[in-house]
Amino acid sequence: MPVCLVIRDTYLDAYLANSFIELEISRKKLGNPLLQLRLVCNSPHNFYNPWAADAGAPVDESIVTASGKMLLLDRLLPSLFKKGHKVLIFSQFKTQLDILEDYCRELRKWNLCRIDGGVAQEDRRDQIHEFNTNPKMKLFLLSTRAGGQGINLASADTVILFDSDWNPQQDLQAQDRAHRIGQTRPVIVYRLATKGTVEESLLLSADAKRRLEKLVIKKGGFKSMAQKIDLEESLDKDTLQTLLLKDGEVYQFSGDKEVLSNKDLQVLNDRSDEAYATAAAGHGNALGFQVVETGVDGIRATGIAA
Repeated sequence: MPVCLVIRDTYLDAYLANSFIELEISRKKLGNPLLQLRLVCNSPHNFYNPWAADAGAPVDESIVTASGKMLLLDRLLPSLFKKGHKVLIFSQFKTQLDILEDYCRELRKWNLCRIDGGVAQEDRRDQIHEFNTNPKMKLFLLSTRAGGQGINLASADTVILFDSDWNPQQDLQAQDRAHRIGQTRPVIVYRLATKGTVEESLLLSADAKRRLEKLVIKKGGFKSMAQKIDLEESLDKDTLQTLLLKDGEVYQFSGDKEVLSNKDLQVLNDRSDEAYATAAAGHGNALGFQVVETGVDGIRATGIAA
């Protein structure tokens, strides 16, 4: 082939590739900047996914290294699988599920199931049955809205919330997929979030809603209309502190250059009765966790001035 034709084809391929990238990015609706910022926190590939654009392109390590959350996930999942745990991963975004599927299936060669809004009911039933009955099927990807209700995945004992919802009830319903009849093991929920970003504001809002909900429910005591509600009833100090405890704890990793050290993984994977009792009491510091408080000035560690 003449050299001029080779050069022409090279420039043509580059032009088409750039045009496709520009077209895909232009389709992103910037009317909701908070939504775009949440996508940025998950992975930059939510704006341009080269593996979706070119089905023949091999998935490489950049799918992991481009995102802090993916780096954490890449360190955590092998440790969970090694210990025999089954994992549910929830995300709000279909594009993020596409990235996670490419990472798991193409790069790490893990078998997985997936449910999102585009999966038919029959396929859902088949995948749920496969996940619950096949011990080699250890990973299930679900969208928080489509996979958060009416699904029994009690064979899983680990839930990872890759991103959170403004409505905390949506995340709670997603977690309940593993807390179903037939569950015989303790369930651990990991919530991934990026500090100093819009996700911190999201968690502050969701946490405030949960605390208010707890106080309202406790004050009303679930009394029916036929029951007398004592409006003068006050909460003692211990009860109030228990209600205001956060639903989870923030883990401060010990490494400097490592994403998660072996010691970090050991702490995160600790499912002993002592670890659960310590976390439930809000005294997680002894195990490498840091109990946090939520205020108008942001999230801060207990006992540390803002």
